[in-house]
Amino acid sequence: MSDAELREKGKRPYKGLAIIAIGVFFVLVGLGTWQLHRLAWKEGLIKERQTKMALPPLVISSPLTSKPLQFRRVEIRGRFLNKKTILIGPRSYRGAPGWHVVTPLELSSGSIVLVNRGWVPGLSKGVALKSIIPEFGDTRLVGITRWPRRLGYFEPENVPEENQWFRIEPTTMAKKLSLKRVAAFWLTAVAPLKPSRFPIGGVVNPLPNNNHLSYALTWFFMAFGLLLLSIAYWWQGRR
Repeated sequence: MSDAELREKGKRPYKGLAIIAIGVFFVLVGLGTWQLHRLAWKEGLIKERQTKMALPPLVISSPLTSKPLQFRRVEIRGRFLNKKTILIGPRSYRGAPGWHVVTPLELSSGSIVLVNRGWVPGLSKGVALKSIIPEFGDTRLVGITRWPRRLGYFEPENVPEENQWFRIEPTTMAKKLSLKRVAAFWLTAVAPLKPSRFPIGGVVNPLPNNNHLSYALTWFFMAFGLLLLSIAYWWQGRR
């Protein structure tokens, strides 16, 4: 085999690696660019929700016929049905285990709205229930409207038969609690009804996480690192 053939044979692995490196490089750049598009979309979504939540609370007296927008602040008055409280979770808050407290609020019209009043500590439901301070009498509440959504791929299903709840489902919960005239939406309390008492309201952040910039930078840094390694490998092969 001649010297020219040996040199050509030695170049073949470099050509194959170069093709692979170029392909991976463009994939990484494409993923970073996709995350930038996701960043713009998420920022628009956050701005839209912030605009809704900045509006004055919409007073609702007939929740069965009202259809407030998702993430719109609303105001209702009624009395809590404390004996119908449901715990959602478990949920952590500042590293501590606990549960979200959902209690039906009955309006003067007889219609009912489920309210996520906030978080209470407790490893077990029994401990958590003892931490809840019941609310009696007429209560004015300002909350953020939430509507049911499709179950995520990795979200567990509620098990009403065992009283295990992982998310709020007004229709299913109304059936379990033997309640009628329950609104299709529910409210998330924006602040504690009474400071320094459980449950702690306002712990549910209605704004989605926005980590797309860090994701984009990660993909771009990986592409840049691959480029540097490829140049170093190519330079080493020329020596």
